[in-house]
Amino acid sequence: MLFVTGLSAQNVRVNLFSGYTFQDKFPVGGTYYGYTYSEGVIEEGAHFGGSIEFEARRNKAIELLYQNQPTTAYYKGSSGLLETNKYDVSVNYIMLGGMNYVPFNETVKGYGGINLGCAFMTGDAEATKFAFGAKLGLMIEMSPSVGLKLGAQVLSPVQWAGGGVYFGTGGAGVGVSTSSSIYQFGFTGGLVFTPARGGSAPSPRPSSNRPPPPPGGSIPPPPPPPPPHPR
Repeated sequence: MLFVTGLSAQNVRVNLFSGYTFQDKFPVGGTYYGYTYSEGVIEEGAHFGGSIEFEARRNKAIELLYQNQPTTAYYKGSSGLLETNKYDVSVNYIMLGGMNYVPFNETVKGYGGINLGCAFMTGDAEATKFAFGAKLGLMIEMSPSVGLKLGAQVLSPVQWAGGGVYFGTGGAGVGVSTSSSIYQFGFTGGLVFTPARGGSAPSPRPSSNRPPPPPGGSIPPPPPPPPPHPR
């Protein structure tokens, strides 16, 4: 079961979530004619975390996110003999990005977002890398304050980056490139709680058998009852 809870106060929403991330393999020792003779493996497992959304304008928000996945990892050689040497790993992401909501009707909204930040992994050794991610899903409003949120995401630490400067007859330029072979796919979902925004309550509608009150004055007393009909 996957859970997401949210609290919103005016233009701020706090989300607490959990989900499941699938196993991912990535080359470590290189390839030979398309054959990978050594690779690292990050096993599947549950993840959890939280985020804060600051609403910039209607249906658009800025999100600050933290996610943690406690799992295991190992190095796998061509013979597979090292697969049993597993060790505990904690994969953490701190991301900042944008969220966009698209209303399909009165109760269903689609959402999507792109995040940039860093990934840091702890275990027998520690490493911190630049990371990017994306998410896509649906939010179903079961009532004005309670909804259901389901989505999928991918997070990727950048393993290397490079750059260079070149000069030639056509001028000069600078190039920067990045690369990653770790892509962690996962699902999240659960409940979203959206309290009503602050503000004054709407004025009560006037009664049909009583005239509306004059502006800036008090409500006049009702007219006296008619005298009894003489017999």
